[in-house]
Amino acid sequence: MTDKARWHATVWYRTDAGETNIVHLLEELGDLEDKVEKGPHWDTISRIDVRRINHIVSDELTVEAAEKL
Repeated sequence: MTDKARWHATVWYRTDAGETNIVHLLEELGDLEDKVEKGPHWDTISRIDVRRINHIVSDELTVEAAEKL
């Protein structure tokens, strides 16, 4: 799935030994819900970091330019 992934989500969980994280590579952002529901328990989540994986050179891409793509 990594070649189709558009989103990189890191879910941070509290454990007795400190924080741990699970990385999810997602094609659709909505897929994150299913991953979180499968556990560990969602009440142990301390934070979730979601980042877009760009498959085009987009350092200079603006909203206006993207509308023309």
